[in-house]
Amino acid sequence: FWKVAGGLLILLVCCINMYFVVAYVMSLDNLGLYIGAAVLSVIYLSFVAYLTWLCLIALGASFLACGNTVSVTRTLHPEQPPSHPPK
Repeated sequence: FWKVAGGLLILLVCCINMYFVVAYVMSLDNLGLYIGAAVLSVIYLSFVAYLTWLCLIALGASFLACGNTVSVTRTLHPEQPPSHPPK
């Protein structure tokens, strides 16, 4: 439940941010700013989609993992004693 609720909350925040960006740019009445905002919006939404994809994989949706994956967990290795005593 919390994973779904968190995902929906993130989606809501992203939508609100995009709404305010579009409303602000439209109030400026400049075609160059429209195009710049459109390009940046596509880049932003692509990045958010990429992060969402990775988070879903990390949360256990392994069917989304295409190809090789990299583990993001850390493994602590204690120092190994030397195989021979120091001289």
